[in-house]
Amino acid sequence: MMRFNKLLLTIPVAIGLLLLTSCDNSELQGDDDQIPQVTVFKVEPLNYTLKISLPGRVVASQIAEIRPQVSGIILKREFDESSNVKAGQSLYQIDPAIYQANYDSAVASVASAKANANIAQLTLKRYAGLLNTKSISQQDYDKAAADAKQAQAAVLVAQAAEHTAKVNLDYTKVYSPIDGYIGKSSVTEGALVSAGQPSPLALVQQLDPIYVDMTEAATRYNKFLQDENVIYEPAKGNNVELFFNDGSKYALPGNIKFSDMTVNETTGTVTLRSQFANTEGKILPGMFVKPQMTLGYIKNAILVPQQSITSNAKGQYTAKILKPDNTIEYRQGIEIYTGISGYWVVIKGIDIGEQVITTGLLNLTAVEMGQPMKGKMVGEPATLSQDQLDSIIKNNMK
Repeated sequence: MMRFNKLLLTIPVAIGLLLLTSCDNSELQGDDDQIPQVTVFKVEPLNYTLKISLPGRVVASQIAEIRPQVSGIILKREFDESSNVKAGQSLYQIDPAIYQANYDSAVASVASAKANANIAQLTLKRYAGLLNTKSISQQDYDKAAADAKQAQAAVLVAQAAEHTAKVNLDYTKVYSPIDGYIGKSSVTEGALVSAGQPSPLALVQQLDPIYVDMTEAATRYNKFLQDENVIYEPAKGNNVELFFNDGSKYALPGNIKFSDMTVNETTGTVTLRSQFANTEGKILPGMFVKPQMTLGYIKNAILVPQQSITSNAKGQYTAKILKPDNTIEYRQGIEIYTGISGYWVVIKGIDIGEQVITTGLLNLTAVEMGQPMKGKMVGEPATLSQDQLDSIIKNNMK
């Protein structure tokens, strides 16, 4: 009886082991009907152009506010409004009559002072001879010497006054200090102007070359600077393109002239100034434009569809990779740099040539728990060509 009971206990255990072994063998061999079907994206090496679009405003490269240096009546405006002028070109003529008279008087004062100085010098020489013969006292000679020096100083004072009068006379002609475009005049003939008046007579602006001031968030721009030569190779030369508000593109590229590292306390932004040639005068001061700046290039960049990247409970980016033997690898710790139109730019965690699973991910959750799985690829792997990427970047900047 005891042997019969032992036999009854042994039979179920044996059957259970047989079934478990059968299941394990079935799992290892795999049933084609049970293998999840997936589509994949094959990673190809690409050159990614890192561009940013910034708001910009046009400013003249040089601005000269024309103001009078002397007071008087405007006799003549000597330029055409809304035209180009040259440096040194006369713009206004202020009535010179009083300044001419002052200059003539100063010239006469210089002549008089020189005559007095000459007399004082001759007197000093004569006194020197008389002093040797004891015909005059030392005191008389010393006084003559002092008078001669005083007369010479009077010449210097008169010459300084003459120079001042000459400068004021020259100031009656108002010249342009720079080459540039001059707009409308704020005064007409007969207007009274004064030295140092707050409002300018006219404005001369140099438009070729011309500047475009762009603004960028300080934190973002600082991150770009840190990534130079680490993530991307910085662009060189003319790396700024200009677009007008109607969408048209300016024919000539520009370059960054400088970046201001002073942060605007109100907006938290920094200013970057770019320079453009403007020989035809199509870019005008005050215009709001849309410059696009090429920061640099990521060579052999890895781009994958955004749908293939998920995140785990730790907040890490993850992906599932279909290996050449059709096994599925659960990849964690992926690092993403930026994204563009449905693609992520990956800088760590995925290599060139790997096949990233894009669809069928819901059937692969078991692999996240460490269970070995296989996948069956449907169709050919999707890819992204260089021409397609360049087109995506171009359309993204519009």
